[in-house]
Amino acid sequence: MLNKQTNKIKILLMLAGCSFLVGFDLIVTIPLIPDMVNEVQMDIELGGLLVTAYAVVYAVFSPIFGSLSDRVGRKKVFVSGLIVFSAATVLTGIASTFWTLIVFRVLTGIGAGMIEPVAFAIVGDHYSYEERGKAIGIVTGALIASSIIGVPIGGFVAEWLSWRWAFWLIGLLSVLALFMMKSVTVDQEKDPNREATAVVTQIKQVFSVHSVFLALLGTLLYYGALQGMFANTGVFYHLKFQLGTGQVGLILMFAGAGSVLGSVLGGRISDRAGKKKVVFLAVICVAISVSMLAMVDSLPYVIALHVIWASFYGVGQSAITTIISELEPNSRGTIMALNSSAMYLGSGLFTIAASFLLSATNFFWLGIVCGVANMVVLLIVILGIKEKHEISQVSSDIC
Repeated sequence: MLNKQTNKIKILLMLAGCSFLVGFDLIVTIPLIPDMVNEVQMDIELGGLLVTAYAVVYAVFSPIFGSLSDRVGRKKVFVSGLIVFSAATVLTGIASTFWTLIVFRVLTGIGAGMIEPVAFAIVGDHYSYEERGKAIGIVTGALIASSIIGVPIGGFVAEWLSWRWAFWLIGLLSVLALFMMKSVTVDQEKDPNREATAVVTQIKQVFSVHSVFLALLGTLLYYGALQGMFANTGVFYHLKFQLGTGQVGLILMFAGAGSVLGSVLGGRISDRAGKKKVVFLAVICVAISVSMLAMVDSLPYVIALHVIWASFYGVGQSAITTIISELEPNSRGTIMALNSSAMYLGSGLFTIAASFLLSATNFFWLGIVCGVANMVVLLIVILGIKEKHEISQVSSDIC
């Protein structure tokens, strides 16, 4: 029992570390774009493609590899992802042209798409539903923490050495994670009766499940509503309060810390109080705080609302992800991968919508739209998705 428990702890720490690296690799690109495109002599306006390429291939390929993990085993897919991720990240650091940068970011996104969704599936395989919230909260918290810790580290390395060293550092840490992966035992949750080539069929089957479709829609709206406002917070604070980059960065750091804490604590609380109860409280708080951001004229109150918004978002994210992880246990890898894709799709749709909305109106209406989207998420989770104990109760009543 001790060895099994020790292995579970090692797995959780490993998954949290890899989740941090995936987030670090994406977020660190943003502040490094000016140096990167300048060195390869390309227009800075094209720099955003480095982030877009990573995100798009992640969203497209992660369901494929998530489905494969249901069939051939989690560890094979996860380790393969680490190999692709670490190699592509190192190659990013030696790229000499803009298009080689794009190619290597595409490969990195594919590797990330093999790692992150499978990490959540592994958590689901090793932790019972009653204790899974805590574990998912830790992995999610590590992903969020990358935006707080990773950006300053990447900026420091780039300033003192080069932007290339930032990617080499991530690549080195990924290689170390690959070697450490050998010391843990991952349960091979797979169905040997399914052919590995029938990936598309399995994805279609998963989508045909009513609760899964609603859950993915909820994820799209929940994460999309976050990014719709978050992606424009720098502009918001600059226009409304004339804050500089450093001041906005400090606010985002506090908000990010609140989100990490909310994710970790939210997972623990949801295990004790019930996932849906935590979702109800968290989403209500998120909807109210994001809607009120543009209504308040006092900077201290706005910052307080921002921290509340970010913190309760983390609380809700852990609980929602835990509920989704138990919808179809036999297809957990597929579902968690589709969940990640839904997040990226929601981010893209809401950031585009926010751009059009802000050009036509103002932040007041953007906050309202994000708040309404969260209320729709609440209805989906409370009315459209049954938590595990609810399903068990219905089965008992039928018997």
